[in-house]
Amino acid sequence: MRNLRYYISIIVLVIIFGCKTDKTDLHESKKLDAHKTMELMTQILNDESGDYFSSSCISEKPRAISYPMVSDFDEYVRNHLNITDTLHYNRQSRLFREFVLTEDLVPDKKILTQKKFDELEGKSRDEGIKFWDWLYANCKYGYSSISRPIFNENYDLAYVQIANVCGRLCGGGEERIYEFTEGKWILKETLSSWVS
Repeated sequence: MRNLRYYISIIVLVIIFGCKTDKTDLHESKKLDAHKTMELMTQILNDESGDYFSSSCISEKPRAISYPMVSDFDEYVRNHLNITDTLHYNRQSRLFREFVLTEDLVPDKKILTQKKFDELEGKSRDEGIKFWDWLYANCKYGYSSISRPIFNENYDLAYVQIANVCGRLCGGGEERIYEFTEGKWILKETLSSWVS
């Protein structure tokens, strides 16, 4: 009976400390992810300030983003980033889909919320206010969009989509792979681009 109590105590301790380690690992992973997201997005916004992000406005959720014409987007991204850990990819995919841009990333730009886009669409339909007239009057050079990066397990490769809409038939965008090397994110590959 004493041996049984001893073994049960050992098992309980292993379970308790194992859970704490998993929570600690998850917490550290979230901190690393937030840091790398801020680092890469800040760099892209600065590097592209004269091009895709020259506009004074930016959408809070990715808009005007050209999704690749592939049958399985998840497989497409996993292959480009060499991701093998399904749990890691599922978390990255969820963060990518739920992403909302905040002022801490773009303090010098006016954030166009989804609510604002919906309001303008309603006013365009009901009151005859045209979206493009409002955009030209309120946003110098249109508006930009950026997706949240999807990172590989090592946080040294990332998939990002960027775009700019400068008018009714004016805009462009790209989907890119960045690589973290020598302390900086480098554009490794442009997978696709569009121009209007």
